[in-house]
Amino acid sequence: MRELKKTSERELRTLGSVSLCRSLLRAGLVDRFRVVLFPVITGATGQNRIFDEYPDVKLDLVDHRLFDGRLQLLEYAPTVLDAPPGPGE
Repeated sequence: MRELKKTSERELRTLGSVSLCRSLLRAGLVDRFRVVLFPVITGATGQNRIFDEYPDVKLDLVDHRLFDGRLQLLEYAPTVLDAPPGPGE
């Protein structure tokens, strides 16, 4: 993946593979982290929390968009942390 990232003329993207995204993030190969927020909470019916087993990550907002007045796309630059974030982080 490192070599592909260095040599590719196009941006590389992945969609939907939680374990692949987790591995790429840990390897320091993620430049942007996109999150789409849907205005729904699936408390009783929700199943798996998708960020379990991810490392601690600091996210700096670099872009955002609003679709149809409800859906939000948030784009972050991630920094994997060596320890849990402290106060003010």
